[in-house]
Amino acid sequence: MADPYDHLGPSAREVIDRPAAERIARMRSRGFTDYPHCRYVLDLMAERIERPKGSLKPNLLIWGESGQGKSTIFRKHLRDHPAVFDRPAGVRRTPVVGIEMPPMCDVKWFYTLLLRAIDAPPETGRSQIPLMAERIVDLYRIIGVRQIAIDEAHNMLMGTVRQQRIMLAVIRNLTNILEVPLVLFGIQDAREALMHDRQLARRFHFIELPAWGMGEEFSALVGSVLRSLPLRRPSLLTARALKMLASHSQGVTANVFETLIELGVCAIQSEEERITAKDIIEHLQLPAVA
Repeated sequence: MADPYDHLGPSAREVIDRPAAERIARMRSRGFTDYPHCRYVLDLMAERIERPKGSLKPNLLIWGESGQGKSTIFRKHLRDHPAVFDRPAGVRRTPVVGIEMPPMCDVKWFYTLLLRAIDAPPETGRSQIPLMAERIVDLYRIIGVRQIAIDEAHNMLMGTVRQQRIMLAVIRNLTNILEVPLVLFGIQDAREALMHDRQLARRFHFIELPAWGMGEEFSALVGSVLRSLPLRRPSLLTARALKMLASHSQGVTANVFETLIELGVCAIQSEEERITAKDIIEHLQLPAVA
């Protein structure tokens, strides 16, 4: 007997038999949706962790404009590599530490976030920068940190040229001492910030999350989103509908998700249980409301 839901991914199958309201709530929760380019980046980050200590581990900068999925990938990577308590050693092993770069270029603030990320806030009376740096190195070695991921890396530019250079030097020194790879996430400004330190920039592999255009990768993205929507009938789209969706979204990943989720909600509410090419074309041709 044919599987009536073979057009769905695992997360959508989990709720496909539930009432409409629950399925709509799942859609609007915007859970993680895997797609080829996203998977490539996640696999690349994971591969850096698995390399033996002391081997060449180029740092990564994942960059792209707002809405391209950088923070989503960042959070997914952290969930994939959680801290695990090592009972015999009495230590919480933490393979990946993730923080968001402070909204201004401040080394003390940066160090404070690195400590709080492992539930080790700065000690009272010992908040001098050199002592904080030593404590980070000691603790990170004890808990087995193998990678540091930093979101909103472009915030490094929110300071004077001198502050920016100090921050870059701090980051370079930290990765040198710990011998762990660094993954930065940010907009193009983050790339520009790294280019101010040629020695550091040479240690980075730059990965762009570009704006989408019509092609196989965009079709794969749309297909991944459709498989994540708990609709009881398969959604079939034409080349014209895909082209309109690519144009309307302006190549921004978040816009693609929002449009398809909105149409998915309508499909459940109307009991059509699928998104058609006609739905997309009519939706995107609607005149703007003044």
